[in-house]
Amino acid sequence: MDPFGQVTADNIVEINAENFQQVILQGSQQKLVVIDFYAQQSPESISLSEKLTKLLSAYPDAITLARVNCEDQQMQALAMQFGVQAIPTVILFKDGQGISGFAGDKEVAELEQLFAEHLPKPEDDLLNQVNELINAQNFNDALPLAKQAVALDESRADIKKALIHVLLGTGQNQEAEALLASITMVDQDDYYQSLLSQLELNKQAAETPEIQGLRAQLENNQEDHAVRISLAVQLHQAQQNEEALDLLMVVLVKDLNAQDGEMKKTLMDILATMPKGDVAATKVRRKLYSLLY
Repeated sequence: MDPFGQVTADNIVEINAENFQQVILQGSQQKLVVIDFYAQQSPESISLSEKLTKLLSAYPDAITLARVNCEDQQMQALAMQFGVQAIPTVILFKDGQGISGFAGDKEVAELEQLFAEHLPKPEDDLLNQVNELINAQNFNDALPLAKQAVALDESRADIKKALIHVLLGTGQNQEAEALLASITMVDQDDYYQSLLSQLELNKQAAETPEIQGLRAQLENNQEDHAVRISLAVQLHQAQQNEEALDLLMVVLVKDLNAQDGEMKKTLMDILATMPKGDVAATKVRRKLYSLLY
């Protein structure tokens, strides 16, 4: 239990001489530390501490609330080191130094606004999920999450690069290339360079000797549906799904039963492997359903 009769969350710590350095100085290197200089005899302190506890206990991975009881003689010396002149006082501490602060009680809305830039954003949570899926090579499940994150903040280069990574992993080279072009010079780091290299590898893989030979055959005879299906399958294996789908739909819009239904089956098989949220897949599904119904 804390001094105010409330359950203390994992990220709410009562500061003493033993844990001061670990919680405040070292802890501020990993996340924001909010130092609450309080006194139990101060109604303002009680009010502010209750609000801080309720607000910040929900963010254990982003913020530590470090409470300093200024009625303790040792902690009075600590308060003096921080230049505290009134109770309550709150100091925001990051990377070993104070970045802002205030004295006196505040309304919840004011506190929320003060901490807003330090609290986790929905796009950050999505980005973490995307990166975990990228590490697991699960690009299909990562795609819709990456697109959601970009939609929430289109200015974030780190989120864009994660989406590019996923697009390359799902073979959507054209969309990845267009997005790469939007990355400004200041954000063209090693990750960006690795994405450029992966794009080139994807392009090279898309033009295997088998694919080149099938392209030549199809150019000589556009009505050779067996060759068209074989080329679509090879393109799919090279992660060039959009081109593969386009090749098949050119015929299917005219004849849904082309090649005794094998062409439609091939298209459906390719669609089944493509991730949710894939633009090309969504477009083809709509067109196919309009033909079916």
